[in-house]
Amino acid sequence: MSNLEEQLLHLLSEAQSSALAPRQQAEAHLQALHSNEAFPTGLAAIAAHTSLPISTRQAALTSLRLFVEKNWSGEDEESEGPTVAISDEVKATLRSRLLELATGGEDERRVRGAARYVGPR
Repeated sequence: MSNLEEQLLHLLSEAQSSALAPRQQAEAHLQALHSNEAFPTGLAAIAAHTSLPISTRQAALTSLRLFVEKNWSGEDEESEGPTVAISDEVKATLRSRLLELATGGEDERRVRGAARYVGPR
């Protein structure tokens, strides 16, 4: 696991905390990482790690879904703040990873279902 993936894993865990301050700090840090080109592929990698808890993998897919919805086309008039350009190479990697996740084995049904919701609409 890369340093970014480890950092994302920690932040996703903190973002699920019931304590307000750590959760808000983690959410802000996740938002700040949006400009890192490896952010979406890092989330996809976490979602693919079968050794991680399902809840963590689903949180990664939820964060990825929100990121993709806002940034895939590079033009989002509905949300606040600037969009982040996603390179064609990263888009291709995400498509491949998400297809693998969406068509995975039965034991990963909840992850497979969450992966199906990630993608441009």
